[in-house]
Amino acid sequence: MLALSEAKKQIVGTSELALILGLSDSRIRQLDRSGIITKVGRGKYDLASAVQGYCNYLKDAASQEGLSEKDLLDRTRRKKLELEIQIMQGELHRAEDVKRVLNDMLGAFRARCLAIPHKLAPQLLGKKELPSIQEGIKKAIYEALSELSDYNPRVFYAQSKDKLVLDDDCGVEQKVKVKRRGNKET
Repeated sequence: MLALSEAKKQIVGTSELALILGLSDSRIRQLDRSGIITKVGRGKYDLASAVQGYCNYLKDAASQEGLSEKDLLDRTRRKKLELEIQIMQGELHRAEDVKRVLNDMLGAFRARCLAIPHKLAPQLLGKKELPSIQEGIKKAIYEALSELSDYNPRVFYAQSKDKLVLDDDCGVEQKVKVKRRGNKET
């Protein structure tokens, strides 16, 4: 960076610098706060050093973008692999599989709840003791609720497009078939 003599410095205001660089006034203040350009006075900037500072900032950003493109690709691949491993281990489920399984579970729960009056009415018809009536109703409700409490990752795999063989601890023994877009199998 060439040092300009004090006589040759051109001082501009925030608005003028913003207009020259094609930025907003607030962006100029952000660049100043981050040390990319520096003020020479209140709302005043040396035009040459501000333009050089901004150009250096753009060059650095562009060179980092080139590096980060490869890094971004590597990160994306790693993240994809991590997600696939989580799917295989039963720690992560596809939204469509969760929706399908939950719809089935909630449908079974609804059927159980709707069956309670038909099932209990004949049993409770002759009873007069409140505690035994309450206990019968409570037992039927708990039976219905058990439909919702039984999480089994194998149910998700039965519904899933990803076909895997799981060991007893829900770890993956081997990957049998994974359907991908376009119905290709890999």
